Amino acid sequence: MSQDAEPKKQTKRELFAELDRLKSDVNSLRNGLNKADSDKESWYSGKEGISNSIREKIDAIKQSREKRDSLTKKVRELKEKRTKLNDGLGKKVSGLVELKKQYADLTKRLKITDPAWIKTSIDSIESKLETEVMSFEKEKELSKKLKMLKKSLAEASAIIGTFDAVKKLNFEISSAKKESNSVHKEMQELAKESQALHEIVISESKNVDELNAKEEEAFSKFVEFKKLFSEKNRFLKEKLESMGKIRTEINKFQLEEDEKRKLEEAMLIKGKEQELEEKIKSGRKLTTEDFLVFQESIKSGK
Repeated sequence: MSQDAEPKKQTKRELFAELDRLKSDVNSLRNGLNKADSDKESWYSGKEGISNSIREKIDAIKQSREKRDSLTKKVRELKEKRTKLNDGLGKKVSGLVELKKQYADLTKRLKITDPAWIKTSIDSIESKLETEVMSFEKEKELSKKLKMLKKSLAEASAIIGTFDAVKKLNFEISSAKKESNSVHKEMQELAKESQALHEIVISESKNVDELNAKEEEAFSKFVEFKKLFSEKNRFLKEKLESMGKIRTEINKFQLEEDEKRKLEEAMLIKGKEQELEEKIKSGRKLTTEDFLVFQESIKSGK
């Protein structure tokens, strides 16, 4: 066959057969298109859900990190405070050791072990001298003893001062230890809380990394099904265009058949008209069919 030869024209039956095939393809494509659209929207919705989760986790991580950093700063400040307290405490302890040594040296040198007892004894003798009636000898004896005790108390003043200094420094050391321990305890609690927040930040950051991977996968699937949707939509349009062309060809067949039928009817009526004219001319009897042909002839303008 020559390359310039026109393609063989399809028959009406072939056109209807092809139209049926196209209808089947269109139905299949529409089902596929609907599924692709559903899958596309599902993956997009999933991707958006993951994106929202990522944003929420990032906000939570930011808050935890800010709180952790604030606690870490507080712990650092408390460490500096405790270091200063411990330095001061060390100096106080060294001072206490020196005072205790001075106290021991004084008591040894002055042979006074209990200055408080001397003061108590003085008060007791003075009370007796003022309130009790006694002999002259007894009064003289007590007055002599009082004089010796007062002399001893005067000599013990250095010991008493040192003792008071020891007592005061002991109190200061005790208070400093309590404060240092309190700072240390607070520091430990804050450090523990800071560490817990740090672990949360690390854990949630890993979760965000995992969600980022899932988000990328969901978006990739969305793009994949969006592309599939576009392809199926394009194929559907092509099939619908082909169906339109076939329907046009089928309509042409129907128009040709209608024209052919009308022509055949016209030829039949014309033949009947001629036969009617011959009957009229020959004076033959007209039948009911002849009258019907005559009426049809009038309708068609004959």
